[in-house]
Amino acid sequence: MRLRRSVLLLLTLCGLGAVQAQEALRPAVRTELWTAAVVQGRLPKFMKDVLGKSYKRVRMRNELGYRSADVFFAGRQTYLDVNLRYKLSSLVDVAYEHRFAIRPDQAGLQHRSIWQAEVGKSFGRWEPGYRFIYQHSYVEWGKQREVFRNRFQVGYKFKNWKLDPQLGVEFFTWASNKGMSYFGTRWSLGTAYNIGKAHSIGLTLLNDRERDIAWPTRRWIWSFTYALNLRDL
Repeated sequence: MRLRRSVLLLLTLCGLGAVQAQEALRPAVRTELWTAAVVQGRLPKFMKDVLGKSYKRVRMRNELGYRSADVFFAGRQTYLDVNLRYKLSSLVDVAYEHRFAIRPDQAGLQHRSIWQAEVGKSFGRWEPGYRFIYQHSYVEWGKQREVFRNRFQVGYKFKNWKLDPQLGVEFFTWASNKGMSYFGTRWSLGTAYNIGKAHSIGLTLLNDRERDIAWPTRRWIWSFTYALNLRDL
């Protein structure tokens, strides 16, 4: 009887230890806030003579924003994105973007460049799309310098409804000195509301999920964006 009780007690303690170990290995969960103001439109008119017919295919987009954290690349930051986009066809856009960022834990301006290609087409009320990004961060070798990002997105336009949803998932892969590392996934669900013709407000809930590291973090992110389209003023 004593032996049976001792074995039962030992098994119980082992079970409790396993549960505690599983709890310790659970990813940390945090909540963050992203805000941004966007201004977009065509290039200055004096560029029309230089670009000719291509002038109407080019768009500029500037974004000033604040992020309380970014789990994949850096912590808290204030940034300015300068984006130049060219419409190759009715289906494909290509773009170059440069980011200037200020972070409390780093001295001076931090820089990042991306080259992207985006494909999209409407099928009735459905609006599927795909975006590929090659991202280069100007950091020391050994850190996340070269990153490939693949985003798949689908939107749906409801009849007589202004808050059309968009669902997306993006995969992050780092080309490190040890090979390719798929290190994160970002899910997103958002919508935008048009205020008049030129103004809109966007609200998106994102879920960042780290992987391929010892202590991954999960983040729920609320993202608020105000956008002004100069062409519609």
